[in-house]
Parts: sequence; C-alpha cells; structure tokens
Amino acid sequence: MDKILQQECRRRASRKLAATLLCPDFRFPTSLSAEQCTSDEIARIHADMVQPGASVLDMTCGLGIDAFHIARRASSVIAIDINHDVAGAVGHNAAALGLDNVTGVCADSAEWLADRPDVRFDVVFIDPARRSDSGRRVFGLSDCTPDVISLLPLIRRHTDRLIVKASPMLDIKALIRDEGLRPAHIYAIGTRSECKELVLDFRFGEETDDPVIHAVTSCHGETSFRMSQSASARAAVAAVGDLVPGVFVAEPWPAVMKAGGYDLLPGHRLHPSTHIYIIEPGEEEFPGDVYTVESVTEFSSSNLRRLGREGVDGSVAVRNFPLSADELRKRLKARESDCRRIMGVTAASGRVLLTLSAVR
Repeated sequence: MDKILQQECRRRASRKLAATLLCPDFRFPTSLSAEQCTSDEIARIHADMVQPGASVLDMTCGLGIDAFHIARRASSVIAIDINHDVAGAVGHNAAALGLDNVTGVCADSAEWLADRPDVRFDVVFIDPARRSDSGRRVFGLSDCTPDVISLLPLIRRHTDRLIVKASPMLDIKALIRDEGLRPAHIYAIGTRSECKELVLDFRFGEETDDPVIHAVTSCHGETSFRMSQSASARAAVAAVGDLVPGVFVAEPWPAVMKAGGYDLLPGHRLHPSTHIYIIEPGEEEFPGDVYTVESVTEFSSSNLRRLGREGVDGSVAVRNFPLSADELRKRLKARESDCRRIMGVTAASGRVLLTLSAVR
C-alpha cells in the first residue's frame, strides 16, 4: 500500500517538486501532503527572504518543502505539524536530503510556543490552512487555521520577524485599512500565468502604513515599490493613433497585477481601465509578456463573422472587454494555439481585437 502511495504522490508532484524528488529516499506521509505542498520554485523565493544563519520556526510545516529550502540558508529550523505522520516524515526527509539542522515536532504549534516563554527565533514562518472545518475555502487571516490575527501577540513575544503565507484573494489595501495590519513588506508571488500567494513580512518594532510591495514572478525577477508611490502615480494613456501594427505591447504578469503598481509601469496604457501597455523598443524588460501587434481590428459583429470564416489560431484573452474569453473564442471559432495571442481590449479608440505575436 505504501509503495502505491509513494508512486502516486511522486507522479502528482513531479513537476512542482522536480528538484526535491531527485532524492530517491524522499517520502510522502499522506496523499494530501502532495496536493498541498509548496513548489520548489516558490519555496526558493521564501527561503531568499530569510537572512543567512537565522534560527527559524515553521509553525505549520506540512510536507516541509519550505522548511527544507529555508534550512539551506538558516542555522536551524524547527518544523512543527499537528499531524503525527506528517511531522514524523520531516525528520526522515531532512536526513534523506542531507539536512542536519531541521527538527520535526508533532504538536499544536501555538501551545508549543506558549509553553516555552524564553525561546526566541530570528524568524517565525506560518502557512495557515485556508479551509474551514466544513471544507469551505476561506481567505481572511482570522478565518484560517490557525487564526494568525489572534496569534500575533504570542508570536511577537518570540520573534522580531514573522512571515505569513496568505491567499492571493486578499485585498492588499484592505489588509492595512480594515484589518489594521502593518507589515513592512508584502510580496505577491506567482508564475507567468497565475498569482499563487501573498506573503506578509512583519518586522515587529518597524510597523508601517506604507509597506514595500514586491511583485515576484518565478524565474523572472522582481518589481518593487512603496504603496504610497502607487497611490500618487498616474500612468500615461496612449493616444488614439498609437495602437498600430508593428508596435510593442506588454501584458503585466499576474503577480504584478496583484501588487497593484499599474501606474508605475513603463509605457502608455491602452485605456485608463485597460492594463495593457504600449512600450518603446528597449523597454522589453517590462515585467510581463511582450508582443508585437500584427493587426488591429474594430470590434463588430461583421468583423467577428469575417474572422471566423477566415479561421484564426491563437490563445484568446480579454481585458476590459464586454465578452469573456470563452465567448470571444467561440464567436471567432478560434483554435487554441501558442503561435499567437488574440486579445479583445478597450483602447483609446474603442473596442478592438488585437492579433499579437510573442517577443518573449
């Protein structure tokens, strides 16, 4: 039975744990741990937040991927999980990975910490479960398990720094405005196709209402700014005649969109509410996907029918547009393809269809 579990978990986690699973002795304690674990790429980003030589407490370690990557920088990591089998696997897997500075503990991490009033850590890391007892998905930090908001007084007695993984559905401004939270740094972390999470970095004693916001895209670097910069900036909007074949347009990556620094990006936005940018040659380092415009077509029923008859291939997307991507794809009779991108947008001149070819 265990052999089947290991084979199935390795198959399911083969992409997101490509580096970790190079270790033949790495074991999965449960099938759920394979589903819910952090990917190697995202865990490396978390580890880079931790100062070298730090002592770290992971209060909700799960499979331990974050703890193992952090341990390669830290002096010591105590990794706690309330599930006996999961906590037990931490020690085995740490040894299999050649890490002698990770200690797995089976406990309620809040009770464990409260029982040790004199213990301090350089960093406390927590990734609360984002499902209720009934299985419903939750987003608020006070709705997660454990309740991070209620734990803040306890945690700050044991560290000057707390790193919290949170849902990408949280509203960054509302966290500060409504919850009264004052992290020094907020990270929106994702891939080219999805914002995976928000990470709140609290520096107790350095609370601020103007945190540094970081948009981090795996394997593609980071864009950062202060919240106040975003609030006071206003991006230029492209003129009616600017959107023509041959120009470069750029689509911000999801983490950049979540971070909210639209008005700080280079280039000219197509419309005040359309976050697609015309950029100049030499601005290809834009934090997003960059395309060359092949054609610009006015959005109309007759043009949709004509394009449908001609046949178009490409991945379809919409930005500030009256149709959904699926609706536009059906009306264009478009066949999915990576060769180009077809985008319905609202521009300064009105609603148009863009045919785009990727620059990178």
